[in-house]
Amino acid sequence: MSNKQSNDVSDKHDFKIINILLKIIAFVFMIITIIFYISIFKLNLLPNSYIIIFTIAEIVFTTLMIIGLAKKHKSYALNILCLIIILLLSGVYLYVSNYANATTEFFKNMFQDLVETEEYYVIVKKDSNYNVIEDIDKEVIYAFQIEDDVKKDIESKVSITFETDNSLTYLGKKLIDDKLNVILVSSSQYDILAEEIQDFKSDTKIIYTSKHEIQKSDTLNTQDSKFTIENEIFNVYITGIDAEGGINKVARSDANIIATVNTKTNEILLTSIPRDYYVTLHSKNEKDKLTHSGLYGVDETIGTVEDLLDIDINYYIRVNFTTVMNLIDILGGVDVYSEYEFTSSSIGYKYEKGYNYLNGREALWFSRERYAFEDGDNQRIKNQQAVIEAIINKVINSTALLTKYTDILETLQTSLQTNIGQEEISDLVKLQVQNKPIWKIKNNTLTGTGEYMPTYSIGTLKSYVIIPDEKSIENAKEKINELIEE
Repeated sequence: MSNKQSNDVSDKHDFKIINILLKIIAFVFMIITIIFYISIFKLNLLPNSYIIIFTIAEIVFTTLMIIGLAKKHKSYALNILCLIIILLLSGVYLYVSNYANATTEFFKNMFQDLVETEEYYVIVKKDSNYNVIEDIDKEVIYAFQIEDDVKKDIESKVSITFETDNSLTYLGKKLIDDKLNVILVSSSQYDILAEEIQDFKSDTKIIYTSKHEIQKSDTLNTQDSKFTIENEIFNVYITGIDAEGGINKVARSDANIIATVNTKTNEILLTSIPRDYYVTLHSKNEKDKLTHSGLYGVDETIGTVEDLLDIDINYYIRVNFTTVMNLIDILGGVDVYSEYEFTSSSIGYKYEKGYNYLNGREALWFSRERYAFEDGDNQRIKNQQAVIEAIINKVINSTALLTKYTDILETLQTSLQTNIGQEEISDLVKLQVQNKPIWKIKNNTLTGTGEYMPTYSIGTLKSYVIIPDEKSIENAKEKINELIEE
């Protein structure tokens, strides 16, 4: 065989291998495209018209690319061009599919009905000889408020007697002053005592913890209400709870905002309520701070706010301190604008007037401070709004959402709770994609006068509250009704 014939055979063999390789790549691309399409379809965030267009475009484009890659041409120029496009698109498709699947998994886990729990602590003095629950056998346990199932749990461990006190603060002070040996308080009450009594945590120790499940009420009912996402007008209660760790732990509602949304006029009204607002608890029919309503579950807070403003609230979004800290740290910090130069009274962080570059913990304490301001809680509300604005600006104006997307979802999944369904969120996103509305956001804050009054959650000892200004409440009702009626 001549050298020419040998080279021709070799070239044909090489061309055959190349053609087989191109067909394999075309097949792999088709599989990647199918995975990409399924992940987008399962996400269910595109309007039907977009899905139809997207489906047709994908079928036509993918077919052309496969033909261009796998079919023999006079030269390999078209094959090479299609190969480059397919390799680039495969990377993009896999990248987007990963994000879409992460979002789907996030929705799946976030919309589970989380059970709210409260921990109860059996507490003694630090220098006490009691170290475990068995040591207090035959003792008397004093409590301010206690649930029956917590009593039963402790009684199953030791033989004890329960007595009640009419003041949480006095209960803590009596323990510190050695007038009582053992007290029982919830974890939320424990935090309150730590604020009211200096060195309470360092001077005491917890010898037993009992978990209590908060019973859900029928406060939230969307079936008979016209204020739902489906009806395009709805109220969402947004709360930031005074706790770190798992979102299912009950805690004081540190931030309280009602978002009234009208998707027909593309308007949102944010009504902020001071945490110390002196209100009537929905199920207890007793006066207390709004922040303390969170101790009895999110449903209690929602019912209380509904009574206060005479509105229906069908949805809530609940976050805790961990949400704020972790999210901001994942974003790499945020620039927050401060109207004043001040120092945090709790932890000593200093903030300059103007923009401050803050990490998660610094931003958290910036949004929690109130004692450094003459306007107290009203300024804290403004600072909380400034942190929210800074987070939104960081997400919109940086690559953080692209590079840290799955990390953001993972953080929110464990520290965010809502009863807004996946289908309802899908409807909102579809509406945004299809109509591309420009939203108008308005803010309103309830006001009042600071005084000292007894509260249901602390007892007879008076604590600082804000007595509501009735004109402020009526004004808030009018603004909410105006937006709803539009």
